[in-house]
Amino acid sequence: MSNFSLINKENIKNSNFVLDEKESHHIISVLRIKKNDQLILTDGEGTIYQAIVNEAHKKTVKGKILSKEHIIPERNFKLHLAIPLIKNNRFKIALEKSVELGVDELTPVKFDKSVKSSINHDKLLSSIHSACKQSMRAYFPRLNKLKNFTEWHDNQSVNIACLINSDKTIFEQLDTIKNLSKNKKINLIVGPEGDFSENEKKIINEKNFIKVNLGRTILRTETAIVSLISIINELLINND
Repeated sequence: MSNFSLINKENIKNSNFVLDEKESHHIISVLRIKKNDQLILTDGEGTIYQAIVNEAHKKTVKGKILSKEHIIPERNFKLHLAIPLIKNNRFKIALEKSVELGVDELTPVKFDKSVKSSINHDKLLSSIHSACKQSMRAYFPRLNKLKNFTEWHDNQSVNIACLINSDKTIFEQLDTIKNLSKNKKINLIVGPEGDFSENEKKIINEKNFIKVNLGRTILRTETAIVSLISIINELLINND
């Protein structure tokens, strides 16, 4: 487990920092950080701080910033994932893994066949922060409010839908995706347990989504999400 922690920029003054109670409790009780230990902090907006602890208490950890560095994103596009409302344990896996893989924006989406109809926004935000710290992300993704599928579509973005009956893979659609995605947002969508409804498939066709498949094996939703993001990252970053 990394000693990577989140800090509000307002809690850094004159090269001194103070962590809030939640972060302080975590690094003392879980990470076992002590006085004079070094920490890596981030504001979640791209800046990494190297720091040293001067005071270590469960409610308040204080110290000094030794140096800072602003990280430049390695991609010229943003990834926005529509994360379907699926069973709680599977939803958590999909959420955490998508964050670890670098998704920039997340929108929980209710589909016609979704098995649940609500979310706990604060709980999801906490899971996102934990995944960011675990994977040492300098940029924390944005979490949007719950939407219906029809509200999620964005005409200004590149919209990609993962459909098992699509006749093309991501690689076969790569030129189209590359031509459209530079300096833009890529919206990724995977169906819920039970797949898209016929009405949702109709919308996908009418809105001219780029339709891709991940092979002919039927994947669980969370597996498809991880696969889709991983392939997009590999093809668009390493084959630029």
